[in-house]
Amino acid sequence: MRAIALADFGSTYTKLTLVDPEEGRLLAQAQAPTSIATDLMDGYAAALESAEDEAGGPVEVEEEIAASSAGGGLRVAAVGLVADLTAAAARQAALNAGARVEAVLAGKLGSEQLDELQAVRPEIVLFAGGTDGGQAELVLENARGLAEAGIDAHFVVACNATVVEEATAILRESGASASVAENVMPRLGEIAVDSAREGILRAFLEHVIGGKGLSSSPQFERMVRMPTPEAVLEAVRLLAHGTEAVPGVGDVLVIDVGGATTDVHSSRVVEAATPGIEDPLLPSPPTLRTVEGDLGLRSGAAGVVEADARWIATEAGLGQAAIGQAVSLRSEDSQWIPADQAQARLDHVLAVSCATRALQRHCGTTFLSRGDAWPRWP
Repeated sequence: MRAIALADFGSTYTKLTLVDPEEGRLLAQAQAPTSIATDLMDGYAAALESAEDEAGGPVEVEEEIAASSAGGGLRVAAVGLVADLTAAAARQAALNAGARVEAVLAGKLGSEQLDELQAVRPEIVLFAGGTDGGQAELVLENARGLAEAGIDAHFVVACNATVVEEATAILRESGASASVAENVMPRLGEIAVDSAREGILRAFLEHVIGGKGLSSSPQFERMVRMPTPEAVLEAVRLLAHGTEAVPGVGDVLVIDVGGATTDVHSSRVVEAATPGIEDPLLPSPPTLRTVEGDLGLRSGAAGVVEADARWIATEAGLGQAAIGQAVSLRSEDSQWIPADQAQARLDHVLAVSCATRALQRHCGTTFLSRGDAWPRWP
C-alpha cells in the first residue's frame, strides 16, 4: 500500500494522516505523544505504526510532509516606526507567517526596548519602518542600534525600499544573518505582508527549525515545510479560493480555541462594499490570522473570565468562588479533563466566550466618516 504521510508535530501530540497518492483518498489517521524529551521522530514513528495498523498493513511511504509547532513554535519580534502603522503591519506579517509574536517595538529603539528584545529571545526579527521613499534616517538609526545590541536572531528586513539594502548591510556587517523582503507598508493605507511572510518562512526552514535541537535526524528537517499556524492559514486560503481545477467555497472563517490562545483565520474572496465607512490607515489583508493570547481553555482561562465574568457565571450556573477554583484547576494543568457535567458545561461556556471575543477582535471596529449616517442595509 502506497501513501503520502502528512504530519503535524504539535507541542503535545504528533498527528499523522496517510493519504493515497493517486486518488487523494484518506487511508488512516493516528496520533502519539510528541517525544520532545528524546527525539521528535520517536513520536512520529509511533504515530506511523498506529496509522499502519489502522490502514490494515504495512505502508510504503512515498513522501513525508510536515508542519511543526513543537519546541515553542516560531518566535518572532516585530519592529517598526509607528505603532499603529509599520509596526502593526510587521506584526500582522509575522502572524500570517504562523509566528508567536513575542514583542512589537515602535519608534526610536532605545536601551530599554533593546533590552526587552534581548529578553524575549526571538528567533527572527521582522524589521520594518517607513513607507517607500519616506522616513529613512530613523530606519537606519534603528538598524545600527540592533546591530550594536548583538541580537542573536535572523533579520527579515522589510522597510522603506530606498534604504532596505543599506539597513540590511548594517545588520550583516555586525555578523547578523539578514535577508531582504518587500516593504510591509509601501504606502499609507496599503499593507503588503506576503513578501515578508515568505521571508519569515524561508528563515524558519533555513535557520530556525534545525537549530531547535528537536531531532538528530535529517529526515525531520526535510519533512517540515512550515509552522503549523501557517499551514492552517494556507488551508483556509485554499478552501476559500480553490485551485485551477477545483473552485473555492468563498469566504472562510476558522476559529481555533486552544488551551493557551484562541486563533482566528479568515480569507475573503470578495471585498464587501462599506458605503459611508472610513477606510483604515492600516487595512486588513484579505487573508488574515489573529492570535488572542489571553483567551484559552486552560492556561488562558483566567483571561476569559476577566473578559466575560458576569456572562460566564450566569451561563455556567456557578458562583464566583466556584469559577475561581475551576480556573485554578485549568491553569495549573493543561491536560486537565472535566470529571462532571458542571465542569464540562463550564468548558463549553468558556469556549463560546473565547470564540466570541476572539472574533470581535479579529473583525475590529468600523467608524463612520464625519457627518455620514449609518448605511441602510437591504
